[in-house]
Amino acid sequence: MNIAVLRATGSAAALAAVRSALNLDVDREWKKGDPGRRGAVNEDSGFNACVADVDNPAALMVKLREFLATCKTSGAILASPELSTQLDVGLSVGGSRQFSASLILSPSDLGLFAELGMELSVSAYPVSDEVTGAGGEGAQSG
Repeated sequence: MNIAVLRATGSAAALAAVRSALNLDVDREWKKGDPGRRGAVNEDSGFNACVADVDNPAALMVKLREFLATCKTSGAILASPELSTQLDVGLSVGGSRQFSASLILSPSDLGLFAELGMELSVSAYPVSDEVTGAGGEGAQSG
């Protein structure tokens, strides 16, 4: 799993403008005042949209740069008093296919995040190659 999710919060009009400008398929959406996942009331409306889901960090960087370029050329407003956005990047680590992972962001990558007013969050998620059985026990060899 190497994934990037755009998280946006703000007014309904600003959110609709971003979805339209970037032609996003929204994975999750919520409205201001509705109960949230953990029982608290949502303070803002918002959405999550997956913008990349690839096999390795190098492919993820290609997709991230493509997405940032699209953001810039689309004219989408990604930061305003009515809107905030964050690109949440998740990397899987610990498995035999990807024991460790890194992303190398160039100064121009970081400058583009700043120019767009978009926050960047990077997290690592541990994975295991261990196969689990019906009872949740690890697979055992005989």
